[in-house]
Amino acid sequence: NDDVNTVELQARTLSYLVRVMPRLASNPRDLFLAVQLPILQKLKLGAFNNCGLAVRSSADVETEFRSLLSLDFGEQCKSSMHSGEKRKCAFISNDNDTAAPNNESNSNTIHLLEAAHLARNGAVRAQHGAVIYIPTEKNNNNGESTEAQVIGRGWNHDFILDRSKTNKNKIVLHSEVHAVADAIRHHGEDKCFDELFPRATIMIVELESDYGYDTCHPCPKCDPLLRAVGITNVLHTTPRGTIEELDLSPANANMLCNIFVSMPLSAACQEQKIRCKRLERAEGCPNVPSPR
Repeated sequence: NDDVNTVELQARTLSYLVRVMPRLASNPRDLFLAVQLPILQKLKLGAFNNCGLAVRSSADVETEFRSLLSLDFGEQCKSSMHSGEKRKCAFISNDNDTAAPNNESNSNTIHLLEAAHLARNGAVRAQHGAVIYIPTEKNNNNGESTEAQVIGRGWNHDFILDRSKTNKNKIVLHSEVHAVADAIRHHGEDKCFDELFPRATIMIVELESDYGYDTCHPCPKCDPLLRAVGITNVLHTTPRGTIEELDLSPANANMLCNIFVSMPLSAACQEQKIRCKRLERAEGCPNVPSPR
């Protein structure tokens, strides 16, 4: 009886959400864009079938919904951070990359859920996560589609600066610059700038407490950063449970000379213990210290 009552209560709660967001009734996948995955995973399966969601409208819809609901971003791994501290994270190593399905909408949802998972690592006020990926592409030779490939991951966090070189104690590395540095570390600077970044999409997520999402288009510092490295296609969450797309074209490598671009990118490269030759060579940029 307790289980029956629980399912009824959860179904009633979900039905209120469906009334507020009517599109959920015919697009149950969009529920994952409105409510954070850990909460949905705590609900009984029966609640989704009795709240007005068309989960069982077809076998494909039900399979897709169940696969999203059962997503597990793997065992937490440890990544060395700025002060030698070990910070728990998911999928920080590209060795753990998982293939996204060829369905573009489903793929975007999975990248959003992973970015949200990364955002929970953040210990700063705004919990942002970002995933840089190469979207599904068709092979011109055989017409087959390639699977989406994640190349960089990041989240908002503090980085302790070298006081001998700056008057600041720390800087908040935003998820976008963290993901850019992560991509460079895993794939190399030349491959990223010449091949991957121009084809890439970045998914940016901001968590609203532990239940929903907020709007998180690139800030005035991250906008020129993404243009500078050549990533112009941006997707981000909204409180309406939608994914919005931004086109930052044209890319502009000269923006590497902007202090608001060079400073956080330099710090992110120091944290990853890598060098960015393009940043160091950028005309007019301040001297960029080598990784410690």
